[in-house]
Amino acid sequence: MRVLRRALIAFPLAVLSPIAAPASAETLGDARVGFSAERVLVIDGQSYVGPMWHMPGEQRHEQDLPALRPIFILRAGSAIGDIILPKLHTVVEFALPKELSILGDPGLLRKPVGPETVNGIATTKYEVDEKTPQGRAVGALWLSQEGIPMRCDARLATDRGKVSTIRWELRHVKIGAQEPALFEIPRGYAYKCSSSFRAPRT
Repeated sequence: MRVLRRALIAFPLAVLSPIAAPASAETLGDARVGFSAERVLVIDGQSYVGPMWHMPGEQRHEQDLPALRPIFILRAGSAIGDIILPKLHTVVEFALPKELSILGDPGLLRKPVGPETVNGIATTKYEVDEKTPQGRAVGALWLSQEGIPMRCDARLATDRGKVSTIRWELRHVKIGAQEPALFEIPRGYAYKCSSSFRAPRT
């Protein structure tokens, strides 16, 4: 099923990978406070809407799909993420692509435009036009004082020539500590690497 495969692969890899970059705590990945929110994500015109939870160093994202309701767990400083599949009692480990570490480059905050409120949260808007060995990012991002990535509107071109358009926005943000269990792997789940996982036919 194409929609399922796209979400299990493109969804976490294309946008959430910045949390794995060491510099991401100052850009798109790792806010300095806990919060929950509704995440709106558009990758190359395909929309993904779902809840997310964040604590410094950890993120949980849920996505409602026709066949499964995958849960994505990401951790700062790690190039490996987990996809929890509750209906299958399975956890799939996946590697974040090095090419997309451009989103965690500290140069993204080099050109502040000015203050702007996004869905009730005060942010600073930054103009982005950054070239790194991994590729080039052009667009804008809106970051709160606590490091919450409220909005991102960007065009990414990797050094391999692949171009993607990405739009990210957070709504209904509630700042506060989140339950540690949200970021834990359930006991008794089978653990697999992504290369050995095949999505069920529907």
